[in-house]
Amino acid sequence: MRTACAPRRPLAVAAVTKLELQVCIHRSCKRQGSENIIKFVNDLGISEVKATTTGCLGNCGNGPNAVLLPAEQLLHHVATPADVAQVLQSLGGASVDGRVLQATQLRLAGNACAGQGDFKQAIELYKRALELQPSSGTHMLYSNMSAALLQAGDKDAALDNAQKAVDTSPRGFHNSTIRLIDCLYALGRYGEAAEACRRAAQADSSFAFRQEYQAIKRALQGAGQKV
Repeated sequence: MRTACAPRRPLAVAAVTKLELQVCIHRSCKRQGSENIIKFVNDLGISEVKATTTGCLGNCGNGPNAVLLPAEQLLHHVATPADVAQVLQSLGGASVDGRVLQATQLRLAGNACAGQGDFKQAIELYKRALELQPSSGTHMLYSNMSAALLQAGDKDAALDNAQKAVDTSPRGFHNSTIRLIDCLYALGRYGEAAEACRRAAQADSSFAFRQEYQAIKRALQGAGQKV
């Protein structure tokens, strides 16, 4: 990760009172993983730090590129969670829990394994991340663990992790509820799945606008359940 003294051209910078990492999502930076960096920063759960998107910052061959506000510090090669932690700590003075960083790296590695169909290795990586007892992000670990276990055929363990994900999730994190419903459906507990779906929609109306909601609704209706 490299820093530059100033952007090549003036940036339209909104007034901020906390740290904001604006990450380029233009073609080159996007190919180099800039969207993952945004997700990682926001998944850290640090109240004084947020990541947002911005347009091209130039120097495209050295991406992903970002600018740290309010200092307007231009950054190059912000490519890994470790790079982000270094930026936030050395330039922004924000404290990044080392266990959260390690757990996030393990979660991302687990996600990559799951994406390749290696659910056994994904489960092992998620377990290692949870053993670190990170101060934030456990709901995502439980949610991803549930999905991997369900794919591996361990429905009961998948349900247990889905419930833990629901219990630890902040408002608006719908993946945990979707995991729970998927597990209940896979176990043939259609009535409970339908009830969980109804409760989620009542608690947060935005849940009904999730693409997965319509698929869940159709599947449950096919099983004779009213949602």
